[in-house]
Amino acid sequence: MFVSTQVPALLALAGAALALPSDTPMSLFETVKSAPKNWAMNGPAAQDETIELRFSLAKQNTAQFHELAMNIATPGHAQYGKHLTLEQIDAIVAPKPESKDLLFQWLDNHSLANGAALNSRGNVVKVNTTISQAEALLRTNYHSYTNTNTGAKASRALSVHVPQALVGHIDVIQPTTFFGLKPLIPTAVENGTFSPLSQTVPSTLAQLYEFGDAPNLTSGIMGIAGFQEQYASHYDLSIFMDYYAVLGNEDHDFTCVSVEGGVCPTDVREYGVEGNLDTQYAAAITSEIPNVYYSTGGDSYSIFEDLANYLLELDAASQPNVLSVSYGGEETLFGRSLAESTCNVFAELGSAGISIIFASGDSGVGDSCEIDGQEAYEPFFPAGCPWVTTVGGTSGSGPETVWAPSGGGFSNYFGRPSWQNSTVSAWLASNADGNTQYYNASGRAYPDVASGADFFEIITLGTEKAVSGTSCAAPVFAGIIQLVNSQRIDAGKPVLGFLNPWLYSLPSDANGLNDITSGKSNGCADTAISKPGFSAVTGWDPVTGLGSPNYPGLLSVGMAV
Repeated sequence: MFVSTQVPALLALAGAALALPSDTPMSLFETVKSAPKNWAMNGPAAQDETIELRFSLAKQNTAQFHELAMNIATPGHAQYGKHLTLEQIDAIVAPKPESKDLLFQWLDNHSLANGAALNSRGNVVKVNTTISQAEALLRTNYHSYTNTNTGAKASRALSVHVPQALVGHIDVIQPTTFFGLKPLIPTAVENGTFSPLSQTVPSTLAQLYEFGDAPNLTSGIMGIAGFQEQYASHYDLSIFMDYYAVLGNEDHDFTCVSVEGGVCPTDVREYGVEGNLDTQYAAAITSEIPNVYYSTGGDSYSIFEDLANYLLELDAASQPNVLSVSYGGEETLFGRSLAESTCNVFAELGSAGISIIFASGDSGVGDSCEIDGQEAYEPFFPAGCPWVTTVGGTSGSGPETVWAPSGGGFSNYFGRPSWQNSTVSAWLASNADGNTQYYNASGRAYPDVASGADFFEIITLGTEKAVSGTSCAAPVFAGIIQLVNSQRIDAGKPVLGFLNPWLYSLPSDANGLNDITSGKSNGCADTAISKPGFSAVTGWDPVTGLGSPNYPGLLSVGMAV
């Protein structure tokens, strides 16, 4: 929630405490070499075009907070499972008071402060302005761009300046260098390319991952993130559950919650393939556990932070225990400042006890495989954030193999976290793909796990449809984790929260994960890169991670911590 009633008081306080001359020297805040590939510049943006500038204030004590969040997520640590409230989180990371004071003075110097709004958490400021005013404020030039694949248009600036006095007080300024988020809308499968024997339905998954004997469960909340008008249909879910329910939960439904103006439509014709896929498989897997679909509005550069702030402001009993997210984009679309700020809010969610599950992407090791004019694998974000659990895709059921377009690789923004260091080091020591020059071997490696991603049967407008993609895999893995969480709640145990330190510490004989050892990812079409992709091998690999879920095994080790 954003409010503007505090602005006059903020300006009065700022004027009393700090002074920011109108002619203060400016410093470069962020710059990118060029727009991402497939974004063509049309020319200068229209000076009277209106945009909403968003400033995320710099958080304090990030390293200290990350250490605490790791302790909370590490089995055996004295702080394990002692999840934090928003008040406890903000006691560590809340921006310095002078950060918003200086920002409002800067805005006031450009006659923009009166229209600015501060969110209820006190860490984000939004202001409506024109391109002309934004260019003067940020000492930059906005240009109009068109995505040559989709036709989408955006006005963006490739460099941004701030007053020297605000350096270190702001984490993110958008829309500037961010070029767009995309739902990982699963690819529709033509009727002639699959048979009833090859399609995936809940009974297939129940047999493969052994959750068919899960008890009737009602504790906790399973969350599904919905963005960019990808709505979910109660009508289609009802038909899907009548056809495919395997846990005696034919009447299982979801609740739609609006976040930042997101829509919860009642017209059955308003649906998104992504929304239907996520809600249908989450409902089928999670017994009678309440499911909530968070339909989130707003601009694509802010939706992750807006949803995170909304969830953090809920009391613990109203928060989801798991959040499944099937959205993302190439790291280069985000820019480092936005990626780092977004990743930090996922750390906050994990510390509050919410497991964040992301799809790994559907472009293999990359689509165009070009970064700043150089051939390179293209890591995906938020898949490459070290504070989320990333799910790759598999195909088949006897045994599973790699779903070839499944995303995987190494982040260029985030270093390798300690919890995966020995695992990834072992893979690097034995890897001989000859393509190490195309990826950052010291970066955070992903995916962490995998799940089915191929030929998923869904219902849209009452009709069956088969789709494939890692957005199939994310709600499956998330749903199985929610089954474990529900039984932990019933046993009086804390929920699992951030999963990765636990997942990477599982003993090889725990039988919680099925190792995938055959198949290879693809990508980098029309490039000179020889044999691009990663192969599945024994142990962790950057296409199927640690493997796919085995519910009885995960339940056993999950109840033991």
